Amino acid sequence: MAIDVTPDGRTQVTKTTIKDKTQVKSVYVGRPVRRVKSTSGNINNLAGVDTTGAVNGSVLVYDETSSNFQATTELEETNLNGGQY
Repeated sequence: MAIDVTPDGRTQVTKTTIKDKTQVKSVYVGRPVRRVKSTSGNINNLAGVDTTGAVNGSVLVYDETSSNFQATTELEETNLNGGQY
């Protein structure tokens, strides 16, 4: 088993060799986050988000003039790509 670590110490790859073939056992990038705590607890408390006028079915859309995400039920200047089926 070998462990490769980048010079910055952030990326770690654990691998093993079986019958001249390398198999990656695990990859770790950066420091794992155990828990994320939020003191805001509500999207209304986030900076850059304006939920004024939000109703059932609203989405947040970025408004360049206010530099905020705003709640709306209308999508303008939006291209939707549903992919291929």
